[in-house]
Amino acid sequence: HGIGMTPAEMKRLFRPFAQANENIGRVFGGFGLGLVLVKRLAEAMGGSLTVKSRPGHGSTFTLAVVVAADREVAVLAEGQASARIARRAAPVRSLRILCAEDNPYGRVILKTILGELGHRAEFVGAGEAAVEAAARGGFDAVLMDVALPDIDGIEATRRIRALSGAAARIPVIAVSGRSSTEEEARAHAAGVNGYLTKPISPSKLNTYLSALAAT
Repeated sequence: HGIGMTPAEMKRLFRPFAQANENIGRVFGGFGLGLVLVKRLAEAMGGSLTVKSRPGHGSTFTLAVVVAADREVAVLAEGQASARIARRAAPVRSLRILCAEDNPYGRVILKTILGELGHRAEFVGAGEAAVEAAARGGFDAVLMDVALPDIDGIEATRRIRALSGAAARIPVIAVSGRSSTEEEARAHAAGVNGYLTKPISPSKLNTYLSALAAT
């Protein structure tokens, strides 16, 4: 038994940063991401998350997932939970990845994908911070969102390439919401080693990182 939901509240339920009832959010907190992520992870694993509810009678959530015998692991891509990546039989080297991403939802996505691939993610929220972190060293690669506060990811990459020593040679993979050839050309001219468009393809990201982990 529970308070249940109206049809209008159920329509908002799986929208990012939305909650069925604003009063519930004010009382109990939360960002409105939990059910969104569960639903998309379920879909990535070949399953689904559904809900039935009646006001005053409560809600019933049904989660269904497909678990393969070969331990194939599904991972989440922003806005599109459709890519599936098989874990390697032999463990790969775990990489320490600097992620320049200011969007909280984007951070959840990247942390999920990188965690499933066996890598560690550390986040900064601005271009200048990405340059400073790269200069300090200790990272194996940078995932650089092109759209960032202060300086954008392309300018941040230029400044990383202008650093001295090993910091200037760190692999940088640009991540952009645009698929234009002009922006990709600008990114490569700034010195990126790869270019991914959103929603991120876990398989393409895995290709870049597996090559790094093998060196």
